Amino acid sequence: MENFKKALDEAITAWKKLSDEWEKIEDIHPDKLAKKYPFDKDFREVVADMLE
Repeated sequence: MENFKKALDEAITAWKKLSDEWEKIEDIHPDKLAKKYPFDKDFREVVADMLE
């Protein structure tokens, strides 16, 4: 179980870093983001859901 928790923590940390980068290009390239990442939620909502 410890390995799972560690891997989950690492994944969440990576998603947080991705979120920071996402925010930097969100306004510049919304068409590319929408096409390649068709989330029905805001990216932060996806990360927040993972944290819960």
